[in-house]
Amino acid sequence: MGQLIDLLKRQAFFIVCGLGALVGIALMLTGMRFMPKVMEQMRKVEGTYRNITGLQAVSLGKIEAVQERIDAVLEDHKKILERARTMYGYEPLVPAALPNGDSIARNAFRDRYTEGMDALIKSLNYGGPAAKQDVDRWKDRIAEEQAQLKQFGAGGSGPPVFPGPEVTAAGVLTKAGIQKNAEARANVSAAQRIVMYARHFNDGRPEDPGSLDFARSMRGAGSSGAPEPWDVWHAQYNYWIQKDVVEAIVALNKAAADELRKNGKHPWVENLPVKDLISIRVTTGHIPAEGEAVYGSKLGGEGPALPPATPATVFTQHGATAAYDVVQFTIKAVMDERDIPKLVERLTKDRFHTLLRAAYEAVPPNLGMVGKIYGSGPVVSVILDFELPLLGPVFRRWMPAKVLEEYGITCRPEDECKPDEEG
Repeated sequence: MGQLIDLLKRQAFFIVCGLGALVGIALMLTGMRFMPKVMEQMRKVEGTYRNITGLQAVSLGKIEAVQERIDAVLEDHKKILERARTMYGYEPLVPAALPNGDSIARNAFRDRYTEGMDALIKSLNYGGPAAKQDVDRWKDRIAEEQAQLKQFGAGGSGPPVFPGPEVTAAGVLTKAGIQKNAEARANVSAAQRIVMYARHFNDGRPEDPGSLDFARSMRGAGSSGAPEPWDVWHAQYNYWIQKDVVEAIVALNKAAADELRKNGKHPWVENLPVKDLISIRVTTGHIPAEGEAVYGSKLGGEGPALPPATPATVFTQHGATAAYDVVQFTIKAVMDERDIPKLVERLTKDRFHTLLRAAYEAVPPNLGMVGKIYGSGPVVSVILDFELPLLGPVFRRWMPAKVLEEYGITCRPEDECKPDEEG
C-alpha cells in the first residue's frame, strides 16, 4: 500500500493532466451540439467590438475637434480681455493703494484724487453767473457812461449808444436795454468769459458736492486718518467715469469753439453745445443682480440727477454676475438739443458706456438776462443715464478684500474663473 501511495504521488501531475484531457474531451464532445449558438454569439461579440472600435475612432476625432474649438475660444477670450483693457484705458491713481494698500498709500490716493477732481472741473473752463459785487461794479460803470453821454452826447467820445426799444414785443431785453441794466450786463459779461456753467466741489457743502460727484469719503485731504480700502475702490471708479464724461464734454465744446473761431466768432456759453453741467452722479456701489424698479430723476431745476441704481428699471436688466460687475452714472446738463447725439456718441464710441435713458425738456428763455444765460437756440435740460460693466478679469484684481466679501465675489483673475462659474 505504501508503494502504491508513493507511485501515485510521483505520477500525480500526469494523472491530473490525463483527467483534465478526459474532461476536456468530454466537454468538447458535449459542446459540439451547441457550436452553432456559440458561433452566433462570437459573431455578435465581434460586431460589437468592431462598432466600439469605430466609435472610439470617431469620438477621438470629435474630441480633438472640440478641443481645438475650446482652445480657439480661450485664445479669443484672451484677446478680447487684452482689447478690453486697452479700451477701458484705466489705471489706478495710486497703484500701491489698490487692492489693499497701507495707510500711507491710501492717504496718497486721497490727495491724488482731490488733485485729479480739481483738474477735471477746471478743464471745463467753467464759471458761474454774476455775483452781487459784479452787479455793483456794473452799476458804477453804467452811471459813468450816462454821465459821459450827458457831457459829450451820443456822437461824442462816450460809450456807444444802441438805438431802438429796450425790450422786444416778446419781452426780451435788447442791446439798448442791456446797456442800461446792471444785472443783465454783469451776467452777459460773466457768460462771455467762460465756456460753460459749473460748480466746484469746494463751493458747496459736503452733502452738495457741486457739478462733479466728489466722493464724501475723500474729504479732508492732508488729514491724518486714511480712507478705508472700500472707499478707495469706490472713489477710484468714481474718478474714472467722471474723467470720461468731462473729457467728452470738453472735446465737444472745443470742436464747436474751433469752428466758431474759424468764422471769426467768439465762443462762449450762448453758442456752444454744452452750456451747463448741473451734475454727474455715480453709484456708490455695484448694481445688484436684482432690485426693485425706481422712478428716474425729474427734469429741470438745479438739483442733481441720480442714477436708478437697480437693474429692474433699465432696459438692459444688467446687474452683478460671476463674470462682471456693473455701475451706473447719470449726467444732468443744459445743452443745445441738436448736440445731444454728439455727446452720447463721444461717450459710447469705443467705450463700454451704454446709454440707458435720455430725457429732456425745453428750458424757458431768459428774457431778462438775469442769472445763467444760455442763448436763443433750442436749449434743453437733459438727463442721461448710463451703465458701465466692469469685467471681472480686468477690475477684480484692484478690488480690496472687503469689497469682494461685501459683493460675494469669490472669483478672482488669478483663479482663472470662467464666466459660468458661481461666485
